[in-house]
Amino acid sequence: MRHDAVLDYFGNDGAAPDGGDSFNGGGVAALFPIRVVARLTGINPVTIRAWERRYQLVLPERTPGGHRLYSRADVELLRAASRLVEQGVSISRATRLLEEPIRRRESQEDSLLERFLERLRALDDDGMSAVFEASLARRAQARAATLLDELPGAAASLPRLERQFLDAWLEGLLAFRTYQRAAQAGERRVLVCSPGEQAQRTWALVFALGLVGSGLRPALLAEPDSVDLLEAAVRTRCAAIVLGGTAREWPGLGPGAAPVPVFLEDAGEGFLPLGGDLDDARRRVVEFLRTGDDRP
Repeated sequence: MRHDAVLDYFGNDGAAPDGGDSFNGGGVAALFPIRVVARLTGINPVTIRAWERRYQLVLPERTPGGHRLYSRADVELLRAASRLVEQGVSISRATRLLEEPIRRRESQEDSLLERFLERLRALDDDGMSAVFEASLARRAQARAATLLDELPGAAASLPRLERQFLDAWLEGLLAFRTYQRAAQAGERRVLVCSPGEQAQRTWALVFALGLVGSGLRPALLAEPDSVDLLEAAVRTRCAAIVLGGTAREWPGLGPGAAPVPVFLEDAGEGFLPLGGDLDDARRRVVEFLRTGDDRP
């Protein structure tokens, strides 16, 4: 199984190309605040916001405080629109002209998922890695590993053997990336736990993979007892616990039981909410550990 080609993607430190400010949200490509985007594109922030509101040219992410964050793909799209406007094309027409390549790229992403699932059905781990690497190359300037985040949903309809094979492949990728970063100082451990269902195991694996490049070190635990989990949280001095499933599946972890923040996919009293979207959930954990703010 070949995972060396994904190092640059998951090891991205979020540095802006000109040394400016940036944000890295949990193992995803760098995101830039609007002042950096204005510097990179030469477009006034007021104009950038107007193009977003009136024409939906770009749809930036938001921090918990509401500040806009733009991907490298957004920066390139703004540059392309600016060049067209300089040539006399209206911004509304420029937006329409730039939409077609985006639709083609999204269609290509869909085909990559199908190719990945074909290789999975053949139990071809090398082929799965090759398709995955191709998706990273194609998404080099995008904000998220779309193929990865689609896998838990796609796995729900797979036969048991194929789901087990997928989880083994994901475990190999997670182990490789964690090993590569093990010597880095200052990483904060996050315990990522899944109940017994295999679909939750796939979700936890993909979630943990997305934390690796953010300065966090996930430790994946399958079906831990609540008492053992709390003991591990104290012993390892972890920064947070992330739980898949519902509160009913984690007796003994209610309000005040854990010495660290506990995030739950389907949050109940005493838990911090994750939500259903993988990318948003990872960013929520990273932002909370940086700022103490769990607002969406």
